[in-house]
Amino acid sequence: MELMKQVMENTIDINCKGTLNGVAAVLPKMLARKSGHIVNISSDAGRKVFPGLGVYSASKMFVEGISQALRLENVGSVLRVTCIQPGNVATDLVKHANAASSVDDEAMKLYGGASECEVLKPEDISRAVLYAVTQPAYVAVNEILVEPRDEPI
Repeated sequence: MELMKQVMENTIDINCKGTLNGVAAVLPKMLARKSGHIVNISSDAGRKVFPGLGVYSASKMFVEGISQALRLENVGSVLRVTCIQPGNVATDLVKHANAASSVDDEAMKLYGGASECEVLKPEDISRAVLYAVTQPAYVAVNEILVEPRDEPI
C-alpha cells in the first residue's frame, strides 16, 4: 500500500506540480514581453478515463484544466496556451510505469503489451507541437488530440 501511495504522489508531482512549476517559471516573463506560447503535454487520458489509470487520468485532466484557465485568465495578453493530447506513443513509459506512475496491474494487462495497431512515434507528437507554435499570432491552437488511427477514444 505504501508503494502505491508513493506511485500516486509521483504522478501528482510530475504531472500537476511539474506543470505548475513550468508555468510559474515562464509566465511572468512572457506577460512582461507581451509574447509567449505555453505548450503543455496532456494525454487522451486527460479527456477520457481509462480503466486502471484513474490517478494518471486525473492528473492529465488537471493539465487540461490549468491550460484552459490560463487561456481564459490571459485573454488580451497575446499569450497562447496549447494542450497536446497524445494517445498511444511508442515510448518506455508503460514499461516503466509501475515504478514511476499510477498505473496499476489491471492497466498493465490492458496497455502494457504490444499493440495490434501501429502506434504513434515521438516525432508525430513533435510535429503537432511544431504546428501549434508556428501559426500566425492571431491563431490559437488550444488543443491537439493525436492518436493512432486504429485506437480512437
